[in-house]
Amino acid sequence: MHWHLHLKSAAILAVLFATSGLVGPDAHAQQCTPEPPPPVKPTRDSLSDTRLLRRIALGLTGTTPTVEQYEAMAAAATPEARAVLLRSTLDEVLTSPKFYERMLRFGHEWLAVGAYTTGAAGDAYQGDMSGHLFRCPGNSLHPGAFYAVNEFGSKDPGQQCSDKDADGIAAVPEVHTVEPWWAPGTSVQVLGKAGSSVTQVVDSTNGRVFDCGVASGGYYDPGLPKGCGCGPNLVWCSPLSGLGGTSTFDLIGSQRRHPYEEPARLFAHLAWHDRPLSDLVIGNYSVGTNWLRALYVRFGRQMGSNAVDANTTWWRPDADNAPRDPLHPAPNDPQAWREFVVEDLEPFHLALTADRSRSGSLDRTYRFDPRTTTEAPKGLPAAGVLTMMGAMSSFPRERVRAARFLEIFACQSFSPPPADVHFPPLEIDPATGGTCLHCHKTLDPAAISFKRWDFNPAPSYYVPWPFIPGVGNQRVTKEWLSGQYPHIGTMPGFRWKNAFLPNTVLTPVTPEQLKANPEAVLLDTMPESYTLLGEHGDGTMGPLGFGKLLVRSGEFDRCATRRLYAMFIGRELNPATEKGFLDKLTREFVGGERKLRPFLRYLFEQPELRRGL
Repeated sequence: MHWHLHLKSAAILAVLFATSGLVGPDAHAQQCTPEPPPPVKPTRDSLSDTRLLRRIALGLTGTTPTVEQYEAMAAAATPEARAVLLRSTLDEVLTSPKFYERMLRFGHEWLAVGAYTTGAAGDAYQGDMSGHLFRCPGNSLHPGAFYAVNEFGSKDPGQQCSDKDADGIAAVPEVHTVEPWWAPGTSVQVLGKAGSSVTQVVDSTNGRVFDCGVASGGYYDPGLPKGCGCGPNLVWCSPLSGLGGTSTFDLIGSQRRHPYEEPARLFAHLAWHDRPLSDLVIGNYSVGTNWLRALYVRFGRQMGSNAVDANTTWWRPDADNAPRDPLHPAPNDPQAWREFVVEDLEPFHLALTADRSRSGSLDRTYRFDPRTTTEAPKGLPAAGVLTMMGAMSSFPRERVRAARFLEIFACQSFSPPPADVHFPPLEIDPATGGTCLHCHKTLDPAAISFKRWDFNPAPSYYVPWPFIPGVGNQRVTKEWLSGQYPHIGTMPGFRWKNAFLPNTVLTPVTPEQLKANPEAVLLDTMPESYTLLGEHGDGTMGPLGFGKLLVRSGEFDRCATRRLYAMFIGRELNPATEKGFLDKLTREFVGGERKLRPFLRYLFEQPELRRGL
C-alpha cells in the first residue's frame, strides 16, 4: 500500500518537476530546444513542496515560512498551483529586507576581514584622527554640553562645565549652539572655542600658524591646537574617545564597528540594488554611516587635503538622496548605510571618472611609476574592498593583504609544499628561492599592489595613524629609509628598508633608481612582464590593478560562483571533478551581469535544490 502511494507521489512530483520554473533545465535552453525536456526522475530523497518552500525561505532570509505561506501551500490543489506559489515566494523573499539581512550575514562570512582595532599597533590605535569632545556631567551647570579636551592645555578642561576657567576661578564660558555632523537635525551646546568659527591659531611664542583642521595625537585622545574651533558643524571633532574603545560589536556607540562592517555592507548593498558583484574589487564607491564617512573625511584632511571642507552635505542623509540600505528608511538617519564615491569624502582615493560618478568599469586606469619620476602620485585608485580603510588596516602588511584577498576573491589556498619537492636555495628573494618560493611566487606579484598603506605616529606622540605613503603630505625621503632618528621604531621606513629589497620580485627596483628617488621603494604597479592568475597586468597602479586582474582572469567569477553555490545550495563544488558544471554556472553568473538576484533565481531553479541534502 505504502509503495503504491509512493509511486503516486513520485508521479505527481515528476509532473511538477517538468512544469515548474523552479526545476529542470534553464530557460535559455528551453527556448532553443524544439522538444520539451524530459522530466527529472524523482528519487526517494526529493524534497516535498513544503520542504522546498522552507528551503527557499531559510536560504534567502534566514527565517522559516510564515503560517500563511504553509497554509497556502496546503491549499494548492495542483502541481501547477504549487509551482506558481513557489515562484511567487521566491520573488517575495528576494525583495524582502530580510534578504538584505541574510546577504549581510553572508557578506561577513565571505569577506572575512579582521576587526578594525589597530592594524599593527596594539590597543592604542585611535584611528578616527579627530579632535575629541567630552561631555559635561548631568549634575554640572551645563549638563550634556560638549567641550574640547585641549581647551585649557594640560589643565582640566572640564572646569568650563562649572563656569570656571583653567585656574578654577569663576568665569562664564563661551556657549555655542551647533547642529553636529553626527546628529543631523538636532542641536548641541558647545563650550569654549570648540564651537567657534576659528580656523587657525598662531603660537604666541614663535609665530607659527596652526591649521585647526589638523589634529595631533596624544597617548589616548587626539586634539586640535589650543583655541581652535571644530569646523563647520564640528566636522573636525568627534564626541567619541578614540574609536570608542576596543569593541567591534556596538554598532551605534562605537565608531570602531563601522569600518569592520563596511565590506559586508557593500556586498549586501550590491545585492539589494542589483549592482555587479565585481564592484567589490574594482568599484570606486562604497557605503557608510555618518561615523564611517567621518573617518574618510578626517583621513583625507590629515593627509593634507582641505578639499572636503567645501562639502557641507556629506553628513546630511536627507540631502544626498544616495541609495541606502532598507533597514534605515528614515530620511535623516545618520546610521543609514548610504552610498558614496570615496573620492568625494577622501580626495586621495581616486574615482577615475570624468565627473566623479559611480563606476565599476574595467576601463578605470591610473598609471604611476616612481622609477621614472620624482613627482607624487595623485592618490590611490579606489577599488572597493581592496582599498577600504578597515580591510587594509586589519591586514597590516602587503603580503598578508595579498594572501587574504587571493583567498577571498580567487579561492586560492596557501599551504606548505610537499616534502619531496626541492627548491633552489634561498639567497635574498623568497619568491625565487627556498621553500617559501612555493607560495611567494604567487604572493609577491600580488603584494606589490598593496604597499601604499601603513601606519605613522606623526603627528601623534604615541598613537599610529593610517596613511598612504608618498601621497599628499606624506612624501618619503631618504631619511625614512635610514633607520636613524626620528625615523625609527614605529616609523614604517625602517621596515621598508628591510622588506622592500631592490631587485626582488616584490620590489623590482634597482639600487640606482632607489638612490635617485627613495619613493621608488613603494612601486605598487605589477610590471607587465609578470603574470598573476595567468594574466599580465595593464599597468594600473595599486589595488585596482590587482582587482582588474581578478576580474579579467575569470578567477573572481569562478570563486564567487563557488561561494554562492556552497552557501545557497549547500555543498562545495569540486573545481577539478566538476569543472564543466562550474564553468556552466560561471557563464550564467557573468551572463546575468554578475548581479546576485538573477543568479540566485537561476540556482533556485536547479533540480539539485530538490535533493534532501
